[in-house]
Amino acid sequence: MSRRTDRHPEAGPRVLLCYANKARVASESLGFRIVTRLLSRHGGVRLSTLCLPDDELRGPPSGQRLEADGRSISSFDLVLLSLSFEGDAPHVPRLLGAGGLPPLAGDRRPGHPLVVAGGAMIMINPEPVAAFCDLFLVGEAEGHLEPLLDRWLAIRSDSRDDQIRELVQLPGTLAPSLRSHRIWEVTGEGLSAFEEVSLPAGSGAPDPQLEAADRWVETLHWNGIATEASSGRLPGEAGKGPDLLLELGRGCPRRCRFCAAGRIYAPLRECPAPVLLERATQEVEPGDVVGLMSLSAGDYRQLEPLVEGLLQLGVRLSISSLPATFKREEVVRGLIQSGLRSLTIAPETGTDSLRKRIGKPLVNETILRAVQTLGKAGLRRLRAYFIVGLPGEEEEDIGAIHALLAEMRSRLGPQCRLSATVGAFVPKPRTPFQWAPMASAKLLRERARQLRADRPGGVELKIKSFREARRQALVSRGDVCWGARLDRMARTGQTLADVLRAEDVTAEDLTGPVADGASLPWDYLLSERERKGLWREWKTSRPSQKG
Repeated sequence: MSRRTDRHPEAGPRVLLCYANKARVASESLGFRIVTRLLSRHGGVRLSTLCLPDDELRGPPSGQRLEADGRSISSFDLVLLSLSFEGDAPHVPRLLGAGGLPPLAGDRRPGHPLVVAGGAMIMINPEPVAAFCDLFLVGEAEGHLEPLLDRWLAIRSDSRDDQIRELVQLPGTLAPSLRSHRIWEVTGEGLSAFEEVSLPAGSGAPDPQLEAADRWVETLHWNGIATEASSGRLPGEAGKGPDLLLELGRGCPRRCRFCAAGRIYAPLRECPAPVLLERATQEVEPGDVVGLMSLSAGDYRQLEPLVEGLLQLGVRLSISSLPATFKREEVVRGLIQSGLRSLTIAPETGTDSLRKRIGKPLVNETILRAVQTLGKAGLRRLRAYFIVGLPGEEEEDIGAIHALLAEMRSRLGPQCRLSATVGAFVPKPRTPFQWAPMASAKLLRERARQLRADRPGGVELKIKSFREARRQALVSRGDVCWGARLDRMARTGQTLADVLRAEDVTAEDLTGPVADGASLPWDYLLSERERKGLWREWKTSRPSQKG
């Protein structure tokens, strides 16, 4: 069966799409593939893509010159950054600099391309990369890219400053150099962000007429997924994952208080199973692997008929995860019949009370019944994900993880391997826990010691790096000052600890609690209704308020 090849114009402005991580990570990114497909289908531009080589991810700069299709980054007409995770932020100045473009937007001059960033990180909190970007696209790519390219093509002969002023008029678009930015101050009551600063524009000086730091920028959402499976049709690459990724929907029916993705992609939108099956029929061949993707794929309401229809096409299936209470045995049997051998669930913690506090009201007995269903269906491996350091967590909650894992082990049967992965809680913007502190390094080390000491027999245990989680928290809730820090790290090869030590501030200072009533660096992403709702949930769940 032939596969569609997108056509590129023989002439036209050159657009570079960059992923600030290595190629393997980019190939597994649903968002990056969506953006690549959308840009490839635009008739007015020639598209190139670029990722970072592995040796540019850490340590001193290698001096290697980065090029795409034989061209430096600085020679393109427009540069787009796809930023999915906070961990990509430190790579941005290194990528731009190695491509011959001044990393700091204030250092760019006429003739340099605009740098426009979008993706989940930009929807959650773009402030840490504001110094590197001329524009942010706050929202889903399908709502942004076509209007942006159409407008840019009409004005691209104008000056850089005029282009920025024109493009920022588009809905959901933000120009960091045209507004004030709030920065954190460490106080005795916690972090506060009242002081405002400005960033230099391409002229090297701040704009004299800055927008207020709290002027709301609406997050754009795309509703076409209700009728267009093509938005989720993402052809894979040989040997690099599924041959076809089907996006079941956007958003999540659950409201976990630690999860930003479920908030920024709300409301829940699902693609009907017949539309997904029609797309799969056009694109797959027998033996292909089809990945079923969404924030909570197991909650997709038409999962059973979709799996049944895909099996009739002779494909193998993979699924991102299942809810910890999943009990549709026929679906599990269908997945296993197709060749799937492992699944992931996320109990998050071991007690019903803490789960309720974090907005995931599941009870252990329901989880155990779901685990038993998975074992009976013939599953060969189950992965369970837990979080430690959650707001309100007590020592008994850690002990309960052991008890839950032991009972899960007993209900799976000997044919199924059970592994547990444990990560540290990271406070995320645009969630009720954006005001919460990250647990101290001392407490997290104690949690890890307890987990290792009491690991149940027959359970594999992996504890993810708490140091990496701390770095993620620093950037996730970071302010615009992170631009200078990340630029210094990229230029000198200094570590994050070196940079913070020079400022006489600690990582735990910057990941502590946020003072009640404090402004937030990312406040402009929150409507009044959203902010009030998040604050109400935080007051209900915070450890100082019982019940």
